[in-house]
Amino acid sequence: MNRLTQDIRYALRMLLKSPGFAGVAILTLALGIGANTAIFSVINATLLKPLPYPDIARLVFVWQTYGGNGPDNINIVSALNMIDVQKQNSVVESMAWFDSAGKGYNLSVDDVPERVSGVRVTAPFFHVLGVKPLLGRTFLPEEETAGRDREVVLSYPLWQRRFSGDPAIIGKQIPVDGESYTVVGVMPKTFEFQFWSRPRELWVPVGYTNNDLTDRGSNSFVAIARLKPGVSLEQAKADMDTIGHRLAKEYPKDDDDKRFSVTVMPLAEYGMNDLKATLWALFAAVGFVLLIACVNVANLLLARGAGRQRELAIRCALGATRRRLVRQLITESLLMGFLGGVAGIIVALFGLNLVAPLLPANLQYLPFRHVGGIAIDGRVFIFALLLSCLTGVLFGLAPALSTQRNQIIDPLKEGAGRGLTSSGGNRLRHALVAGEVALALIVLAGAALMIDSMSRLLGVDPGLNPKNVLTLDVSTAQENLYVGPPTDEQFCRELTQHLGAIPGVVSVGAVAHLPLSGADAGRGFTIEGRPDPGPEDGAGGSYSVACPNFFRTMGIPLLKGREFTDADRVDSAGVVVMNEAMAKRFWPKGGALGAHIKLFDSGAPWMTVVGIVANFRHDGLDSKPRPHFYRPFTQAGWPFMTVVMRTTTAPASFEQPARRALAQMSGNYPASSVLTMEQIVSDSLGSRRFPMLLLSAFASLALVLSAVGIAGVVGYSVIQRTHEIGIRVALGAQPRDVLKLVLGGSMLWTLGGVVVGIAGAIGLTRLLGNLLYGVQPTDPVILGATAVLLIAVAFAACYFPARRAMRVDPMVALRYE
Repeated sequence: MNRLTQDIRYALRMLLKSPGFAGVAILTLALGIGANTAIFSVINATLLKPLPYPDIARLVFVWQTYGGNGPDNINIVSALNMIDVQKQNSVVESMAWFDSAGKGYNLSVDDVPERVSGVRVTAPFFHVLGVKPLLGRTFLPEEETAGRDREVVLSYPLWQRRFSGDPAIIGKQIPVDGESYTVVGVMPKTFEFQFWSRPRELWVPVGYTNNDLTDRGSNSFVAIARLKPGVSLEQAKADMDTIGHRLAKEYPKDDDDKRFSVTVMPLAEYGMNDLKATLWALFAAVGFVLLIACVNVANLLLARGAGRQRELAIRCALGATRRRLVRQLITESLLMGFLGGVAGIIVALFGLNLVAPLLPANLQYLPFRHVGGIAIDGRVFIFALLLSCLTGVLFGLAPALSTQRNQIIDPLKEGAGRGLTSSGGNRLRHALVAGEVALALIVLAGAALMIDSMSRLLGVDPGLNPKNVLTLDVSTAQENLYVGPPTDEQFCRELTQHLGAIPGVVSVGAVAHLPLSGADAGRGFTIEGRPDPGPEDGAGGSYSVACPNFFRTMGIPLLKGREFTDADRVDSAGVVVMNEAMAKRFWPKGGALGAHIKLFDSGAPWMTVVGIVANFRHDGLDSKPRPHFYRPFTQAGWPFMTVVMRTTTAPASFEQPARRALAQMSGNYPASSVLTMEQIVSDSLGSRRFPMLLLSAFASLALVLSAVGIAGVVGYSVIQRTHEIGIRVALGAQPRDVLKLVLGGSMLWTLGGVVVGIAGAIGLTRLLGNLLYGVQPTDPVILGATAVLLIAVAFAACYFPARRAMRVDPMVALRYE
């Protein structure tokens, strides 16, 4: 212990003796460790931290499948199918399901309306998750029946915000969607639930509609289950598959596909595959940046070690063993790594403040968990500490081993100069530089690919005009939820009357599923005049409802026919507007306009196609247009709608007038999620913008560190070869010869690093495949341009030390030690 204390004290003295060297080394390490710590904080919060439910390994989703059990074939479920699955399975301890789309509920407290995100759930929902309420109780089985479902469970934030945390709230009546609901429970602060959206703030009983209990093809729920103890995932899949095939045979006319089955998936794994690939790719990139930082510090230590040879030789002559000297050098590097780690945590804290606004929605709101504020907790702190120790060993190992190999006593011999350094040491330094060039090229190639991909995405025509469009989400209190006529038949007309009267508003519309949101509902249909293939092989497309003027407001071109009008009422003929992709798919030879279609299993009459609109990107700018058709809201209601307003000036300034106008409508509609359409277009790129920006930052840091490292090694090499250069100049060497000598050797190592880097980039950039659009991971143009950029930076880094070598005075150089 005494020797360790002595080593630490001596290491501190040596660092204080060279504050410039220590400052540069610690700052370099801080940047690398800080960047790694920040990314690990994100990984910890999203991938490593377990879901906050007991025995999470037994929690699974139950999905309906069509043609396989892969992630692309899963589908939401119908209540009837899940009721049968619950009765027939032998592997599930408890099971529940909830409305997949959720719903916005109009909550009015003290005459202050608010739209609150909520969800319909079956009675066992909280029990399956293993969560108990903070106050009161959850739902009872008898409360699942429509008409007896006027109970509500509040989230902790909603209870605090709107009811001031009143513990006497249990049993009180509160107005929800204009109806009186009894508060039966309040969930604990730690319970945060979301699925495909922001966290839910209230829960109501499922209140089965007639469609839920009569239409086996009405898939509108997500099912979760807790497996029995000892049941493996493979056993559960086999049991569910058997039940699924049994249901397909028992109800052949009601299922959408002959290949219908049922499967399970671990709750913790859903939606994580793409996220894992993105975050681990970023972690690899930032790891390369840290290695580059370690190489730079190692080269600094090698250069400093050459200057300390006389000191080490004296210590050796006084009896110090080589093992003792190596331990001292490792202690110094570990101390430097520790100090770099402390500074790195500060850098990470600052970096997280910059990263937080960039987090895409799919990362902030993961299924069944709300990431919230990403912070440096105990696990992240331990990671930073271990990383500091590891980097200390990494960059300290080369100088320590170099010292062990050298003949330490040589510097004591007469005439030994301070310029003494071995050719092996020079080769080691240049080899380390070649390594950091290779690592930098890999990171640069990844960033270049992401930047090129983003530029291509930004050039994609969304099929609409997002400029000067404001969007507001409202709940329509639809009684029959996703089927049947609208409860509020005047909703669209009142929108035009109240919001359209706001000065500066050009037009107003509304839609159930906003473009670029990715949300939709699928519907199958029959085409008049063609043989009815049945639900198994019938036509289908993405389905939504819209108010008149929606397409004009969004800037979606009308190609043929007309939009919806106020004349399209419940008591008038049914009408449909579809996009061009749907028209070409089911009417490839034309004739879609005026055709008649009828929805499956809805009892609806034939509907006439009255309009065809241009294709637009519904799922995102990187998605291909798919068949999409609309019915007018005045004929087919929907529980939640997004109001869209086109304005003459900046749309954000119209938020408060729009809120007031909605409150003046007969439904007194509170609005939420108020965004401009340009924000929505930007947010749709979030899952790609996030890694692009971080990779670009890492690439810039890698480029700077590499340039500094190359310049440092070349500069040190010039100092070490000053005597040699002086002799060459004295013998007649021209400045260009000296320039060629210095640049030639250094650039040769750089080119070797570029070759290795290209090979590494070809292999590792494949990790970015799912994040790229319109560009291949091995794009030769991008790889070539990246290599040229790095070579140019390396040349510039070598050139300035080489110019100093050209100006060497031979008389001064010959006397140089």
